Amino acid sequence: MDALTGSAPGRAFVVTAVVAAVLAAATCSRAGAWWVAYAPPLVVAPVTAVAEGLSGGAAEGHGKGFATAAVHWAVNAFPAMAAAEAALLAVLAARWIRSRRTTRRNGA
Repeated sequence: MDALTGSAPGRAFVVTAVVAAVLAAATCSRAGAWWVAYAPPLVVAPVTAVAEGLSGGAAEGHGKGFATAAVHWAVNAFPAMAAAEAALLAVLAARWIRSRRTTRRNGA
């Protein structure tokens, strides 16, 4: 939605990244949690770069123009990355605490 207005990925992108991270953390296996924990930056960064490129925010050519555009993409992607990572870690921590309590109750 934000790409249609010509602005950088904004609130809709952040909300989507957070929802995706929460769903991934809630449904992953215990062993898969290690893989999911590192996913938000690896997913959000390329999505931001593609969104910027499609909205005309990409610099043409190579060199300094491309480096400047890459820094711009990283700055635009950071709020979504940070929010998604924080939500993901909160869900994983809640799952870990719940599993510890269940283990103690069962006496194992």
